[in-house]
Amino acid sequence: MKGLARRRERGWAAAILIGLAALSLLPLARPRDDVLNFVVVMLLAITMAESWNIAAGYAGQVNLGHAAFFGLGALVARTLWIKGAPIVLAMLAGTVVATAFALLIGVAAFRLRGAYFAIGTLALAESAKQLALAWDRLTGIPLTGGSAGVSLPLSAGYLVFYYVMLGLTTAVTAAAFWLRGSKFGYGLRAVGENDRLAEASGVDIHRLKRRVYVGSALAIAVTGGTAGYWLSYINAAEVFSASMTFQMVVMALLGGIGTPLGPVLGAAFLTLASEFLGTRFVYHYLIAIGVIIVGISLFAPAGLSGLLDLAWRRRARVFL
Repeated sequence: MKGLARRRERGWAAAILIGLAALSLLPLARPRDDVLNFVVVMLLAITMAESWNIAAGYAGQVNLGHAAFFGLGALVARTLWIKGAPIVLAMLAGTVVATAFALLIGVAAFRLRGAYFAIGTLALAESAKQLALAWDRLTGIPLTGGSAGVSLPLSAGYLVFYYVMLGLTTAVTAAAFWLRGSKFGYGLRAVGENDRLAEASGVDIHRLKRRVYVGSALAIAVTGGTAGYWLSYINAAEVFSASMTFQMVVMALLGGIGTPLGPVLGAAFLTLASEFLGTRFVYHYLIAIGVIIVGISLFAPAGLSGLLDLAWRRRARVFL
């Protein structure tokens, strides 16, 4: 059975990576800008959900402050780009600043466990949002635009961002599948299941937690820096909002937390459902999405990936 599970996971990994590779050919068909924009939004959602899942689903670090890394990466990259810095250097600087902030948060947050860690990271992220909103007023240095936000010059178009985002999604998804079968990944799952027992068994839980936390934050920071180049308007209240983190959580739970396939399915499903229902039921689509999420949570607690695994096992029994 273990061999079947490994083959099944390798099959999903190959299918997803082939699908992502196929998306690289989409611009050659010259689709409308709104089609490319939709695919970009989906890729953005997959990357963020997968990044959050690597820390929370594998290592049990339920971080509710991931939006802070996204917001920092976006604001720093945007500011440096407007000041004349090359976009690659601007995005790199945004990533470095956001990752350094993650390390700073980690020093305090790693002293907490379980629900206290989740609430602590949420509080720190909310503090970062309030600081960003008040930055211009407190320092006199124009950066965030306060509650009004800042408008940006148009970027080079969807195409550049499309390929950058596609590369990020591919890298994060490949890393999630690699972690699943690596020694490092086994250590993370041991920490996630019972960190005290793992520590008693000789696992350096603090080193593992620190690495996966920084790696997850780095992926979100790169995504934020890239989005800072693509977006035409940035408001600190939105890019630092806890609702952005909660979207990552919902997508990971919907698809199946702790699995590399789950965030891909959850993000793709939620993005498609929002697009389909939002254009038809403008004022009521959120109610429908809420009902869908509750229904899947009640009748498929393992998420969409759990349903696929169940179907795969039943099919395997028929052929065996």
